[in-house]
Amino acid sequence: MSCHTFLTSATERNGTVVRPRTQTENVDVARIALPLVALILVLTLGACSNGGDSDAPHHIRWGAYLPDLKGSDVDSDAGVVGVTTLADRPLDLILTFSGLREPVPNADLARIAETGAVPIVSIEPWNPSGGVNQSDYRLSRIANGAFDSDLRRWARGLKDFGRPVIVRFAHEMNGDWYPWGMHVNGNTPQSYIDAWRHVRSILTSIDPHNISMVWAPMAAISGIPGFDAVYPGDGEVDYLGIDGYNWGNDDKHGWASPGFIFSDAFVSLRRLGDKPILVTEVASADDPDPTRKATWIHDFVSLVSREAGVDGFVWFQANKERDWRFNSNPQSENAFRSALDAVPAT
Repeated sequence: MSCHTFLTSATERNGTVVRPRTQTENVDVARIALPLVALILVLTLGACSNGGDSDAPHHIRWGAYLPDLKGSDVDSDAGVVGVTTLADRPLDLILTFSGLREPVPNADLARIAETGAVPIVSIEPWNPSGGVNQSDYRLSRIANGAFDSDLRRWARGLKDFGRPVIVRFAHEMNGDWYPWGMHVNGNTPQSYIDAWRHVRSILTSIDPHNISMVWAPMAAISGIPGFDAVYPGDGEVDYLGIDGYNWGNDDKHGWASPGFIFSDAFVSLRRLGDKPILVTEVASADDPDPTRKATWIHDFVSLVSREAGVDGFVWFQANKERDWRFNSNPQSENAFRSALDAVPAT
């Protein structure tokens, strides 16, 4: 029942308007009913205000994917020092990518930790140069132990790192652009769940205390399938993640607001489980009108800082398919800095 329906039903029952009482009846009933009505209104209004967002922003962590993790040039927009300076706020999270069969990047993880940020390591089960059709990496093979030696190597390496790390395994699995997609290479939603649970069991078998795992589908917009069917379960994840991009206007895409991309996704994630939410990849394309991206950035930060359960976001700070950088023009850079400044620091 909605809040409006509840309040309306105080004067209507079963479609019939309740008749007025006589003056004597009103006096007697008021002594009993008014305190009760007041209590019901307080409880109801409290419930109505307990939705997905609130008027006041709450603290959120912010992070970035940085193409030049080692860069220390204050004028660079691809390294820690430069991006921190541009945003005028220290990074809380830094996203990295590694192939499953690649070495554990402990030097990079240590470098991230030294900045005060927590690394998010995307472990990708594929050959990065091999494209989508890689049957060697189909999910059933992962679940059946074909890569257990690599997974144990990752478990030992992350234990040796010894500091908090968030592992993002096989992200955006509801899409069709990676070999681990739920409907490519013979994969199914169940084989994804089986693979996830197998990976988690090994990564946390040696020393689970410093390892958290974020499950991160892509926002289900513009024909991208939903993600409920590939959720591994509350006991198998530590964070609920979501990725989403505004690709701007072209032959395939239209300008997409933050609300269009993320609002329904947040509702779906909260329905799946009671875990903190991280936007693990987000960015916006530019527009001929530079104020449009600036407005998008403002609206996005405002949205996530008011959404219940959202713990933080990671900006994709790269000039790749689009110029995703928050400082791609002076207006968007100023908007990003101002938006973060409006969010409580703690």
